[in-house]
Amino acid sequence: MRILDDEVAPVDYHSVLDLALRLHAAPTPRSFITVLATDLGSLIPYEHADWGDLVRGGIEVERDEFAALLRGAPGPRTASPPLEPVPSPEHRLALSIATGSRVLGFVLLRVRSRFARRDRVVADLLQPHLGAAFDHVRLRAADSASHRSLPSLTVREQEVLALVADGRTNRDIATTLVIEPRTVEKHVENIRAKLGARSRAEAAAKWARSAGMVQV
Repeated sequence: MRILDDEVAPVDYHSVLDLALRLHAAPTPRSFITVLATDLGSLIPYEHADWGDLVRGGIEVERDEFAALLRGAPGPRTASPPLEPVPSPEHRLALSIATGSRVLGFVLLRVRSRFARRDRVVADLLQPHLGAAFDHVRLRAADSASHRSLPSLTVREQEVLALVADGRTNRDIATTLVIEPRTVEKHVENIRAKLGARSRAEAAAKWARSAGMVQV
């Protein structure tokens, strides 16, 4: 497998890693989206942005809010309604953020020019970092919020509960946290007992409310 591509400059590799680190450092899921929307343009210039599903764990980004995020970015980038006619594949570049049971679709659009091979290679380099970075941000934000609202839970139990609320199975959680599925099952039992929850769904709902992820 080739690690380097002739059409990608060494500085591009450094820029991809730098952006990945900034994404990991984002304090909240919303700020993750802000960093991605505003900083990606310096790496892969684009004119418009759209998405297929930017809903994760109760985080919803509406078009007008997304447009407001982009207004803070340099350059002629806007969040627009789907362009008519729909741009050809050469004028679209999609990035997916695989996290939990859903995939977030972030689509870059160009009208005046096509995306070059270099742009697509850079996107491929960045792609593997996105899901892990978003999960990292969500877990860290959830840990902070849950620690204030659910002080009876241990740090590990808060991590498990955040992933339960994410719709993940015990096996998925075990893989993410590098522990045994039986250990996850025990954590879930302890969480339900501490929160007085009759089910995983009820425990997840209590976590979502405590973290401010849903309205009550």
